Amino acid sequence: MSNEQAVPDNATENAMESAEVIAGVMKKAGLVWLAWDGKRPAPAWFATVDGQYVVLADPADGAEQPLPGLATARSVEVVVPAKPATQRLASWTATVRRLEPGTDEWTAAAQVLRTERLNAADLDTQLERWRAEADILVLAPTGEITESTGRYDATPRAEAPVPTRATTRGKPPMTLHRPVRRRPKLS
Repeated sequence: MSNEQAVPDNATENAMESAEVIAGVMKKAGLVWLAWDGKRPAPAWFATVDGQYVVLADPADGAEQPLPGLATARSVEVVVPAKPATQRLASWTATVRRLEPGTDEWTAAAQVLRTERLNAADLDTQLERWRAEADILVLAPTGEITESTGRYDATPRAEAPVPTRATTRGKPPMTLHRPVRRRPKLS
């Protein structure tokens, strides 16, 4: 029996280092931006379940997080914003795997996502609605970190806003963003 320990090769060390970097930045994130199939990046809230990053994706424009086409994407770029969200903390590549509704893995992920879901409607039927109308997806890191501290792409990413029917109702108030001054009371 030899006292020698197996020496990890460079690929294994790089994968472990990438996993540590990704885990570190994901702990700091409340949401991420996802880009796939050449589409415009979309914000997505996520949860960490047993060391895996899971998102709830509504394949249509339904009541949940609309991420159409993400379930069938081969890979996705995950952008982790820094605080304030005007900068990137890191960016990494992931593969996408859909969890099968009703499996133990799906149920565990759904329970964690349920606790992370803010402003949820119809809590009593939420899991049944997700089972029927949404996908729970695992974002599995490939080990490729495209941006991180000291390695940022300087390409400007400003884009025009998405067209919308939303509008301002009427004239904005005159005191918008002005501090209200109180007059001292006279006795």
